Amino acid sequence: MHIRVRPQTAAVISLAASAVLALAGCSSSDGSGAAAPKPAAAASQSAKPSAKATGAPLGRDAVDDEVKSSLRAAGLDPEKGKGSGDANTTKNASVVDWTAVTTTQQAEWALPRLGEQLKHLGWRETAPQSYEKTDWVLLIGSTKQSSTVNLKSSESLLTVNVTYLGAG
Repeated sequence: MHIRVRPQTAAVISLAASAVLALAGCSSSDGSGAAAPKPAAAASQSAKPSAKATGAPLGRDAVDDEVKSSLRAAGLDPEKGKGSGDANTTKNASVVDWTAVTTTQQAEWALPRLGEQLKHLGWRETAPQSYEKTDWVLLIGSTKQSSTVNLKSSESLLTVNVTYLGAG
């Protein structure tokens, strides 16, 4: 049996799977490591598709520039992290990623400021640490545990993942 999936739906599924893998073990804002419980009403609302943001389409380079600008405004140095557009890598036209190891204290301080800067640049918050602008979806987060990086007890892995969902 073959199930046909629209490209946009496949992108959303891929983005969700990537976010789960990248943010496994995310800590709550209180540092306890436990995710905050979601009320049933909020869970059902998040399942509903959000209204598409309007505006001129953004190119990958513009999104990359906005991510770097937001990182700087949050007190982080984009050059100290690893981005998908860094030297010696091929830029994927539909993905912008940035990852860095930082102190847990700095990550907890920077995340809300990063979100505020994104909103200032026109990104609409669709859920905690999730933003949307035109046909792009952006997720930010930090984790104290990672299967890909050895972290010290005082360190966190800070991530920004942006995916183009295509005109839909």
